[in-house]
Amino acid sequence: MALFSKLKKEDVKLPNYQSQPILTAFERIIFEEANNDEDKYIVDLATELVNGNPLVINFEHLPAEQANKIVAFLSGVIFAADGRIEQISKKIFLFARNQEFKDGTLQRFIDEYKE
Repeated sequence: MALFSKLKKEDVKLPNYQSQPILTAFERIIFEEANNDEDKYIVDLATELVNGNPLVINFEHLPAEQANKIVAFLSGVIFAADGRIEQISKKIFLFARNQEFKDGTLQRFIDEYKE
């Protein structure tokens, strides 16, 4: 038996990507109202960003010091992931990787809701 033996054609099963819907960046947005600055919470938000889910975070009910902690951490994540932050209103921000802007749906969202 050879190291790279040929497989019979019936043994090869290709994934069926067509059965999985392709979501736009807008459809993947996670809307979050920040309510604490616990490390696990912030890391969970960062994980969503790294996984390609844009975040819209409302900091209105969080003290400035706690909001700054979250923004500072997510800013580092966004920088490392080649992304950007858009201010939607005084205390509402959009965090997303640059590749999430390619389909145009996030930019339309920003244009529609930015104050």
